[in-house]
Amino acid sequence: MFLRVIFIAATVLCALRAAAADAEPPRAVGVVTVQTMTTAGHDFSQHFLAAWRDQDGSDQVTLAIRERPSARFGSEVWIDYSQRTVLQLRLPPARAGLPELAANAVQHVWATVQRTDAERKLFHDADLAPDEF
Repeated sequence: MFLRVIFIAATVLCALRAAAADAEPPRAVGVVTVQTMTTAGHDFSQHFLAAWRDQDGSDQVTLAIRERPSARFGSEVWIDYSQRTVLQLRLPPARAGLPELAANAVQHVWATVQRTDAERKLFHDADLAPDEF
């Protein structure tokens, strides 16, 4: 009786593993987190996100937009991808130039993301994790 239960459990486990292997893996979905504090930072992030959504494949990329306001230097913005800063810039005091700045930022970040992904696919080292080179 005990062996029969073990045999049935092993058969069910093998069937579940086979079904899981045949199932399509879940599609990765990217997220953009925004941590802005000022009106200029919020406007920049809105313009950046509007231009970012127009890029093909941008829905697979996870980014973080961080802002640090400073009375002396103005607002500084960092855009991070895969735990690395890919863009750092200062926002101008006049908000009229933010749409163009955001569009240029999207082009730079997208090129950097593509280059980083290509480097990760080409570089293989058993001693390093993918984000350590």
